[in-house]
Amino acid sequence: MKSLSFYFLSLALLSLLAACGKDNESGKKNNFAYGNPYFGGQYGVVNSPYQYGNLSVNEVINRHPCVTNGQPNQARIQAQFPLTGFPTVVPINDIYVGVTSVGDVALLVGQGGGQPPLFVTYMCQRAYTANGQGQLSDLAFGSYSRCNFKPITRATMYLPGSPTPLYFRWLDGGSSLRQPFGPPVCF
Repeated sequence: MKSLSFYFLSLALLSLLAACGKDNESGKKNNFAYGNPYFGGQYGVVNSPYQYGNLSVNEVINRHPCVTNGQPNQARIQAQFPLTGFPTVVPINDIYVGVTSVGDVALLVGQGGGQPPLFVTYMCQRAYTANGQGQLSDLAFGSYSRCNFKPITRATMYLPGSPTPLYFRWLDGGSSLRQPFGPPVCF
């Protein structure tokens, strides 16, 4: 019995040593800094070049307008942030889509060729002019959705000078107009 306890204790210690190695990064938060996307940017109607299969991201943008003071509009700014050091491989041409409740749209795009994935945003117009760095954190994505696009299940984007971050979620939660996404975006 004594040797069996010693065996389990040894196994537990070896597991702990392997899990806490010098270069182990498991459990590390995925935080990515970027410059202020609103500083010197141009607002307007955007045309996304991204598509997944035969479905254009423009379908999501058109069905998910920006809502300012209760009124829908399409004044957006596009920004791209390479996710250097991203811990997961995102295959080339893979696109994951997330939205905020006020109309912002985000994509996680696989570039392939040893390039880091891009976090692409089509953000609604805001009055932030503070220069500085923002931060993207808590990015998670999946493969199951009732919608045709793969989902960004959550992402939090802190904007420089903004008191409130952007909380991206998957399309299954509905549009900025509090309507479910219909075909062809969702089944």
